[in-house]
Amino acid sequence: MKLKLKVNKKIIILGILILVILGAVTYSHARAQKAKIKAVTTVKVSKKNLIQTASDKGNVEANYRNDITLNPAQKVKKVLVSEGQQVKKGDILIKLDTLEYDSQLEKQKINLDNAQSTLKQFLNSGVANDKSNAQNTVSQSQITLENAQRSYEDANNKFKQSETLFKGGYISQNDYDAAKKALDDASNAVKAAENSLENSRSALNNVNESSEDKIANQRNQVALIQADIDNLNKKIEECNVKADTDGKVIKMDAKEDQYPKTGDMIIVDDTSKYKVSVNISQYDSGKVKVGQKANIKLKGSTKKYTGVVTDIGQFAEMKNSSTSSNSSSQESKVNIKITIDNPDEGIKAGFEADAEIVLDEKKSVLAIGFDAIKDEKAAGKKYVYVVNKDNKVSKKYIKTGLDAEYDVEVTDGLKEGDKCIINPPQNLKEGDIVTEFSAGDTGGSKK
Repeated sequence: MKLKLKVNKKIIILGILILVILGAVTYSHARAQKAKIKAVTTVKVSKKNLIQTASDKGNVEANYRNDITLNPAQKVKKVLVSEGQQVKKGDILIKLDTLEYDSQLEKQKINLDNAQSTLKQFLNSGVANDKSNAQNTVSQSQITLENAQRSYEDANNKFKQSETLFKGGYISQNDYDAAKKALDDASNAVKAAENSLENSRSALNNVNESSEDKIANQRNQVALIQADIDNLNKKIEECNVKADTDGKVIKMDAKEDQYPKTGDMIIVDDTSKYKVSVNISQYDSGKVKVGQKANIKLKGSTKKYTGVVTDIGQFAEMKNSSTSSNSSSQESKVNIKITIDNPDEGIKAGFEADAEIVLDEKKSVLAIGFDAIKDEKAAGKKYVYVVNKDNKVSKKYIKTGLDAEYDVEVTDGLKEGDKCIINPPQNLKEGDIVTEFSAGDTGGSKK
């Protein structure tokens, strides 16, 4: 009986030991299996509206700018408009002093009269009378010169008197200027008479030349003088500085009775429209098309504007490009002009603006975030990891379409509701069992 009890006791102890060992092995295996399960974050594939954009900073410009650079050597006589004033195309903005041109014009008019008179004589007289006529012309020119010289002496005496009176404060600046102009005109008349006398004497010396040659030469002389007169009249007309566009005067450096400084300008802006000039990366510029919509926001303003791409530059230039470290680097960019749809008084040329061009958009398409997509560069394929109902990972190859700021369109390989792993661990592989945490529907990080 004692022997039987001892045997039973040993069997019980052995059974207990076996159970303990089995429990330890099972616990160890369970812990090992649990350690192999990876924690991942998933998102559900869903349909979204995608917008692809290209954006950068730019500056507001007027629809057209009329820049007028003032000549420091030409005195401003009168200013007819002021900054902020609206003007029409052709309106006179300022008048420049024409005194020098007026004097030259009077001289040339006298020369023209004399040249035409000589030509008329050539045409109305025969060869036999040429010498007599030439002599008479010399005599007449001599008389004209003498009269001009007497007029000059008289004008010179009056100017000296005016100069003395002006220095003493007895006459005005205008009276002094009038006396000076009279003296200049008299001097020009003397020079013109001298030229006329010289021409008439030259005609007398050449009286033996053929009548045809003399007439041709004289006609040429008349034409040259007339061309000079036309040129002077044009210069005088150009002294009326005009606007070449409807718009607003935004800069007026001219001051009456003063000579402009180097760099002084008049600027008239056509403010009927405004444009934003923005430089877009060459990588995005190929997608930009005339007519595409754009969103615009002025620096320091909460108001948003819309616009349309109206011009694309024909070449690229190296421009500064901001980086995440607030430093700058050079990047090849293309200039784009965006015409603002709804300009108002809050917009001014020169303002800084942020512009976003809508390159493409699609509505209600399957999409996932960029942070869920992996690349097999050697095969040129893209894939994602999908978690099935039993928490097992499968690898799915996909095809993509339009890429937006955070998400990309999936055209093949996934269906709505699939759960994709975002930022998958490096050691994740197909067939792994995972514990998932949901991040919502196709949330993604910025491209």
